[in-house]
Order: sequence, then structure tokens, then C-alpha cells
Amino acid sequence: MAQITGRIFMVLGGQRVRSKEGASLDFGGTTREPVNSDSGVDGYTSKTTAPKVSFKVSHTAETKVKDLQDFVGKLTFETDTGRVYTLPEAWCSEPPKLEKGELSLEFSGTECLED
Repeated sequence: MAQITGRIFMVLGGQRVRSKEGASLDFGGTTREPVNSDSGVDGYTSKTTAPKVSFKVSHTAETKVKDLQDFVGKLTFETDTGRVYTLPEAWCSEPPKLEKGELSLEFSGTECLED
């Protein structure tokens, strides 16, 4: 039986981050929306969306929020099944949010590469 992805490992600029369960990857790409008229669907429009990675880390005395917020560089999303996805030029796209001992982080990039 094939293994299903269960654990995710985040690497920012070559350094593994102790991410919590629940990390997500939006691959980005083309979004298509239908265009309607009184006669029905005329077709669609498309737009490009950026890839996005969201995850949380525990907030401790050693957590340097400013370093995470200012990060620009290579972000790697590694799965326990061996699949690896890379945003070669990632940046923190939303201000970090601290709530109940957890820091929520979101990063975007120009492309998502599957290794």
C-alpha cells in the first residue's frame, strides 16, 4: 500500500523550521472564471495566481519574528513521502500573527517547482 503524506517539513533558506501540523501548499497557476450572459455561459476569463505556503510555528523566547517576516529566499516544502516542492524566490506575504503561543506565517513566490 502506498504511503499518504502525513508530515511536512519546512526549510527556509537552508534551515529547517519546526513547523506545526497543518502546513499547506497552494501550487498557484491559472484560475478560470466563467463569464455569463442571459443566454448562458459565454466562456471564461483567466488570471494567474501565485503559489502560497501557510504554516505555524510555536512561539518561544528564541523565535525571531522579524527574521521570519523579513525572509526572502528559497522555501522548501518537504513531505514524509519524499515529494519536495520549492518556491525558489519566496517572501513573507502577510504579517505574522501570534495567537495562543503559535505564530502563523504565510509565504508567496513567483513559482512552485516539484523536485
